[in-house]
Amino acid sequence: MCFACRDSSSNKGKNDCQVNTKRMEELHTKLFHEYGNNTDVFMKAFKDDPYVQNCSALANHSYCCIEEFKGGGSIKAYIRTCCDGTTWSFDTNKLKLLKHIQTNNDSLCQHNTESLTTTCVRMCRGNFCNGPTSAANNLRTYETLTLFSFIFFCMFFCKHDN
Repeated sequence: MCFACRDSSSNKGKNDCQVNTKRMEELHTKLFHEYGNNTDVFMKAFKDDPYVQNCSALANHSYCCIEEFKGGGSIKAYIRTCCDGTTWSFDTNKLKLLKHIQTNNDSLCQHNTESLTTTCVRMCRGNFCNGPTSAANNLRTYETLTLFSFIFFCMFFCKHDN
């Protein structure tokens, strides 16, 4: 299961897939905290959500990907989707380096001298790995660090009655 969205601009308000990730963070949080990472139950509840893409419904598309096209100092296209690691929305005969992307958490970019664009591909395996992680995960890390800081503080500075 991957995030799915597309936009074709660097302009504020027209780059939702890149910048406005609040809904993606909410979905990530729900999957892990409310659905216990049970993707079958989650997919039944969110099958119509435009940001959720069921990769198992697509033959051999078992990876999450991001394709990004830049040119003239701006984003021309930004795509989050499921992928198979070999079929892309660009011509791999012209961008041969991108044929060699690794299947787990790899990123590759190649510049096309004819069109003066740069194409980047990111590929990963795991639910929603092609989007932001939930803010709840960061909160738990912060809470753990705060607890350890308090324990260490007390170990060194709290008075002990012995």
